[in-house]
Amino acid sequence: MPIISNAQLTIIGDKLARFATESVGDPEFNAGFTAGMEAASGHVLSGAGGIATYLLTLSDEDVIADLLPAARDLDEVHPTPADNFLLSITSVNAQIKALDVHFKRYGYKGMDDYLTQINAVTPTLRFHGHFRKYLKTISAKNNFIPNDIDIATFTETGASAGTYAHSASISASQYGGAKFVVKNVGAITTSAVVSVTVKKWDGTSAVLTATLATHTDAHETDLSDTSKSFIDVTAISITTGTASDVFKIVAKTDRSIASA
Repeated sequence: MPIISNAQLTIIGDKLARFATESVGDPEFNAGFTAGMEAASGHVLSGAGGIATYLLTLSDEDVIADLLPAARDLDEVHPTPADNFLLSITSVNAQIKALDVHFKRYGYKGMDDYLTQINAVTPTLRFHGHFRKYLKTISAKNNFIPNDIDIATFTETGASAGTYAHSASISASQYGGAKFVVKNVGAITTSAVVSVTVKKWDGTSAVLTATLATHTDAHETDLSDTSKSFIDVTAISITTGTASDVFKIVAKTDRSIASA
């Protein structure tokens, strides 16, 4: 029997990640969730429909005194499940263990060891960040950010000047690196040549470049290195820019699992 293919493993990993995040109703996966723990909290723990709000309509001071403090706490801090709670379900745990057993048959320590080896030099196959968040069985480098992340913004103030603003970075203790792109914020006027100083997942730095030849709003231009290796931006410079043109550096998720 041959070892599972990367294409087959991708499908299974994406399905398990989708199962995990939809089971919880994680709004990071889908801000429009109408079910899940956070949605439920919004329905019955906070606001007009909240337990605390209801208790304050009562006239029995003993009931209010006994129940309101706990209801207030639930209103102020919504409960969240432990990240690995799905592994306490026997059948889910068995599916994860089955993956490990399969890879052990072919000389690996388990699935994470297999992923670590194929991702050692170039990210080849990584799982969605919510697989690691809720199923806990892979290393940081072997999973990718769940959504695109705005890393930095640059507002051009002249041909070779502008204002740099840092927004976020990728935590190397949580995720592997990502591909970075330059994304127009609104339509731009000229084809600025952009130089971006980036930090890699391994801690080293590099300078990547791009020419913004397409000027339409929200267009994404690849940088000179398209590998999924980067976690942060520390500086941006331009030439041939135009005052008031704006762009941002965006870290790209590997893929969507919405239809897994």
